[in-house]
Amino acid sequence: LNAISWKSQLTKLINKQDLTTIETEQAMNAILSDDIDPTVVGALLTLLRAKGESPKELAGMVKAMENVCNSVNINDKLLDIVGTGGDGADTINISTASVVLAAASGCLVAKAGNRSVSSRCGSADVLETLGVVIDLNPDQVVQSIRQSGIGFMYAPINHPAMKKVAPIRKALGVRTAFNMLGPMTNAAKAQRVVIGVFDEELVDKIANTLIELGHIEHGVIVHGCGLDEISPLGPSTIVEIKSNGVDELGNRKYTSNRYSFDPLDVGIPRCTIEDLKGGDADENAQALRDVLAGGEYTNAKRNSVILNAGFGVYVYGLADSIERGIDIARESLYSG
Repeated sequence: LNAISWKSQLTKLINKQDLTTIETEQAMNAILSDDIDPTVVGALLTLLRAKGESPKELAGMVKAMENVCNSVNINDKLLDIVGTGGDGADTINISTASVVLAAASGCLVAKAGNRSVSSRCGSADVLETLGVVIDLNPDQVVQSIRQSGIGFMYAPINHPAMKKVAPIRKALGVRTAFNMLGPMTNAAKAQRVVIGVFDEELVDKIANTLIELGHIEHGVIVHGCGLDEISPLGPSTIVEIKSNGVDELGNRKYTSNRYSFDPLDVGIPRCTIEDLKGGDADENAQALRDVLAGGEYTNAKRNSVILNAGFGVYVYGLADSIERGIDIARESLYSG
């Protein structure tokens, strides 16, 4: 991109006009592959945030990240349960435990994750503490999924180009579009997803971005009581999207359904945020061992994992209702 097109893009954003998917993809391609002046990159990210990123703009950014991604090529139906992070709650690694339980329940899982950014312990940190080799190359991830039903994809391996923007994001110190992109840039293109977001306003935005991209077959985007996952704290806001054939241009069509889900309706009692708190990698690793241990006992942490894994089992297609998905996850957990 030459200087003139940067100027026109920045001018559009200053005037609160949305960029097209193609314009955003071009801009992000340049940012991720060329040596673009950090001032320009910072201006673009800040203006997008100030205006409010549109689903088309976010879709363009995801496409640019996919263009430079070290992809995991596997043709199976795959699940990811993943959050944006950024809820500031420092809970245990609920989504990480949930994918393990979903895999035990019969789903094939391609879990995307990274070290901690905003919390004390990210998915990569806790898995490494548990003895999991996290920095697998794409072929090794495929092998892991084939052998054990689950593979972990470490963001720096799959998205090395993100190193270019890391110093700019750090210098800005405010949330940018990149805080939303992680869950939408699964390197194995998992078609079944449970995506948690840190802000209720993002539920529709992420759902519409996924519809724009057209990768997903069945997914739920969730926000629950301040957390980027479903929890017994209270009701969760959910947008469920499901592919429903293709239009005349060959693009996926979707049905979209927005609803509230209350764990009380499936017999899971309320808890407080303190009941879900974690700590550093060692504490969270022990919490994961405890949460995933067999036996018919229950607590808030186990219930949170059952809820999220249950939604995963449902979108994966092993259950025809959310309630049945939760039952299957619970039965898998209790049986060890």
